[in-house]
Amino acid sequence: MKLFPNKTDLKSEVIVVGAGAAGLTAALSAARNGAQTILIEASGFLGGLSTTLPWLGFHDRDYRQVVKGLPYEFVQRLQSIGAAAPFEYDIKCSSAFSFDGHWWKCIAMQMCAEAGVRVMMHAKVVDTLREGDRITGVVINDKSGERKILGSVVIDCSGDGDVAVMGGAEWTKGRTEDGLVQAPTLVFKLGGVDREGFIAGCKDPELNYREWLSAYPDLLKKNSARLDSMKVVVCGGFASLVEKARLAGDLDVPQTRIVGVKLHRPDEFLVVMTRVLGLDPTDAESLNDAYSCVYSQIPPLVRFFKKYVPGFASADLREIAPMLGVRESRRILGDYVLSADDLISGRVFCDAVSMGAYHIDIHRPSGTWVDSHNVLPYTIPFRSLIARGLDGLMMAGKCLSATHEAVASTRVIPICMGQGQAVGTAAALAVRSRCDVRDVSVIKLQDVLQKQGAEIGRTLESPNVQMIEKVGQLPLEEPSTTGDYDEVSSTTAAWLHPRTGECDGSVDSRQMATGNTGEHYGMD
Repeated sequence: MKLFPNKTDLKSEVIVVGAGAAGLTAALSAARNGAQTILIEASGFLGGLSTTLPWLGFHDRDYRQVVKGLPYEFVQRLQSIGAAAPFEYDIKCSSAFSFDGHWWKCIAMQMCAEAGVRVMMHAKVVDTLREGDRITGVVINDKSGERKILGSVVIDCSGDGDVAVMGGAEWTKGRTEDGLVQAPTLVFKLGGVDREGFIAGCKDPELNYREWLSAYPDLLKKNSARLDSMKVVVCGGFASLVEKARLAGDLDVPQTRIVGVKLHRPDEFLVVMTRVLGLDPTDAESLNDAYSCVYSQIPPLVRFFKKYVPGFASADLREIAPMLGVRESRRILGDYVLSADDLISGRVFCDAVSMGAYHIDIHRPSGTWVDSHNVLPYTIPFRSLIARGLDGLMMAGKCLSATHEAVASTRVIPICMGQGQAVGTAAALAVRSRCDVRDVSVIKLQDVLQKQGAEIGRTLESPNVQMIEKVGQLPLEEPSTTGDYDEVSSTTAAWLHPRTGECDGSVDSRQMATGNTGEHYGMD
């Protein structure tokens, strides 16, 4: 008897690799627009990290919805079955959408079945097929063994740009000066939270639950008044409690603030505080040791919340995300590289195919807390979703063509979903027109996207004056925050050793931690 009796090669018009936020919308859009579509996923569920986090970034600082279309359909489906709360408007993140992640997994699979997407689970892409300058498919390994999947268009939504890199695409990784990527996080959920006690703590001005507001007393007062009625509360503060626990020897985690979200379920809180510096997300040993580090941080963090944070005395560990939240990995160089200036200025491109407005949210690669820059609503050009120098290959999600700074905004879930809708629709149009994706009519693509409800800057509403008055607005330029190379980020637990992968607090290891001394431009 053969161990792998069904090693038949497959064909599909569109191949999407990765079923996270971007890949899911890419596959659905391609199939809904008439293309035979295969969605390849390495895990056993659809949605990736979008199943574990509240979705931030649907709106802009004027509280206008800038991400619509298919991503918003997901929101409506979850709300229709009682598995989600309404949008909660937020003065820094613009809006937050909290939902039940396991219901999202069910809906995602249902939607793929409705659209006719062929889903392949527990399938790992091991090679990319290329003829000349054209990507023609991928090689996967699953329970049926190794086999080829041939396609007219391949869309890389792997997060790491694996398909593009194996196909010889140009790529870069990390920030220019040292190659370090944003700090990753393994999120976990606490249950048994006393909501009233927590809200009381947020209202205590001495605890400063939202550091962004400390310089603006009027905004702090306005948002404190809203806390009792808010189902979802985004936290970035409580620094005094973290420092108190650190000085008492109760907490040795490279983080100086409580970062997390009070979810729509009254007793649940999502903790976004595990952290390790020096990760190379494309290196297996580095990833392995990063997991070891962040898992070791969860027990002391749970104890910290129970002992120090108002409302958490009876809290319990309820769920740990199934994967590390890698905020930045390889970025595939496309026909255009989206920059921070494009975002801050709110640039509208002639080939705009999706929008975003989330602040540039850099979880410091060499420190704690975040480095943030507010933006105007911006568009993402089609050219940033097409791999430079290759035919038949697009990408969406974290691996789009953007700088280290720009991807710190475009990486959030709704904006990744918008990119996915754009590339999936473009792939279907290319198949129907029998042309390369680069030759798809941009005007036609934009018209189809708009008809299907996506926002590309054509139908953006006027500022939501009512919400601006109710929630307030932070200025576009805010004071800088501290956290680069601080005492906490220099501790033994903060860094991965550049050679062994073990946690190492050596300051000299900072420049070496990824094995790079600057941005890497590769063809390997």
